[in-house]
Amino acid sequence: MKIIELPIKTLKEAHWNANRMSYQMLAHLKESISRYGLVENLVIRKLSDDSYEVLSGNQRLKLLSEMGCTSAPCVVVKIDDAQARLLSQALNHIQGEDDLGLRAELVRKVLEAIPEADVAAILPETTGSLKALASLRQETIANYLHNWEQAQQARLRHLQFQLTDGQLEVIEEALAKVLPKVKKKSENPNVRGNALYLLCKAYLEKNHDE
Repeated sequence: MKIIELPIKTLKEAHWNANRMSYQMLAHLKESISRYGLVENLVIRKLSDDSYEVLSGNQRLKLLSEMGCTSAPCVVVKIDDAQARLLSQALNHIQGEDDLGLRAELVRKVLEAIPEADVAAILPETTGSLKALASLRQETIANYLHNWEQAQQARLRHLQFQLTDGQLEVIEEALAKVLPKVKKKSENPNVRGNALYLLCKAYLEKNHDE
């Protein structure tokens, strides 16, 4: 395995790549690349025609092309088709989970030095979520985690949905109506998740007899 700088024109997106990114997440990624450069290498493998297939970094490749970049740092691996697909899935889906207390402290320190709008342009949270997270005190975090574990007996789970623009507009409109009620009741930074839960709960209660 080696790292080399290659011309963008020699890199090809994997046609079988299953990873997709919303317009909002692409905007965050583009802002990150614009501000810090490409800090994560693309993972590629050489094809028979002197071009390279991107196994990890297809979204970054698209943005680099749009931004007029001519080359990118790449990690080159020598693997067959099946192993290439397996590695792609591993790189796209193996990730850890944040400790809420440590993340709150991290965000608080970031917001002390960097304007909120700049932070929101990079991170996927809304400005409201960032404020709520940064405002949590350590004892509040401990109480929140304790109460959550007692009430739910489960860890927070990350869900990912694929939606059309029209479907996303409907969901955002519904969440906007519920969010004010959620924010009044809790300092929990996961306000959008709670709002979605309340919408589903209300639907089930309304249609309980069906």
